[in-house]
Amino acid sequence: MEVRNEVDIATAGLPRQAADASRPKVVVCMTNHERPDCARINQEIIKLNYPEPWPIVHACSDVTYEPHMEDVLVRCQPRSIIEGALNLLQQSCRAAAEVYNPQYLLHVEADTWVFDQGIIQRYIDLLDRHPKAWLAASTWSTDQRVQWRRLQHPFAKVKLGTAKVLNALGSDFGVKRKQTLSTQFFIARNDPRFFKVIDGIRPTFENTLEYDFYQAFVAEFGKRAVLHIKEREPVHPDNRHWCPALTLHAQHWPEQLARPADLPVGTQREGVSGQYDIPGKKEVLAAYGFKHLGPAMRKLLEASDTSYYNPKAKRY
Repeated sequence: MEVRNEVDIATAGLPRQAADASRPKVVVCMTNHERPDCARINQEIIKLNYPEPWPIVHACSDVTYEPHMEDVLVRCQPRSIIEGALNLLQQSCRAAAEVYNPQYLLHVEADTWVFDQGIIQRYIDLLDRHPKAWLAASTWSTDQRVQWRRLQHPFAKVKLGTAKVLNALGSDFGVKRKQTLSTQFFIARNDPRFFKVIDGIRPTFENTLEYDFYQAFVAEFGKRAVLHIKEREPVHPDNRHWCPALTLHAQHWPEQLARPADLPVGTQREGVSGQYDIPGKKEVLAAYGFKHLGPAMRKLLEASDTSYYNPKAKRY
């Protein structure tokens, strides 16, 4: 067990800096804070159901978490939400590079499941064919047109009409926060310049991590170095918690939230972390029908009481 910068790395006897002959193309860099059950199932999806084996490096700030199917467990001290998210990202990627030295780093947060490995592989193939691209990611953008449609206001109708015309001409008018990069799910080349980017980020409360990530990355590599994962753009609100085109599920609640009788369909109350019309992890897991079920999968699918699931994560 090695201790470094308040981080413990348990490698299960794996060598440092794997030789080129055994160098994996992809390593999964998983990050986890208060999503332990999502993390276990995510590992079972990857380890038991992905056709091509990919090592998993799991950076976790939950002191009660017990190792599951990850190849490397990086224990990190809990921090504030912004600093903690960045630290987990940095530590998972750094450990993956040191232990395996892969060609690509696939970062996923613990509650972000991608069921179909082939979709990820397609973007890796695109990066292979575009050597000047260093990252595949979506923006962390917001489609304002969704809100405009809900508002009964003349100005909103004018903006919707303008958007309809401009969108037909190729403009993305109505989408804001485009100068961002999703840290929730991305694929990056394993390169010292990438670590210069993530190590140089100084998180602030004024900006989101996604904004700071974009600014640092573009300053180092330029805008054209990003392959945009278009299936998920804009992320908010329709692709935030699930994106069928990517088989991506990022909701962290176990079962579909019961809609209050006084809340109209298609709306949600202020402060609700989920959306009532989106199924929970139990429903999407059952619907996909994986051939190989791990113990964490079975526990959720067979549970009559799911209160155990991610107990510290917000449901409302």
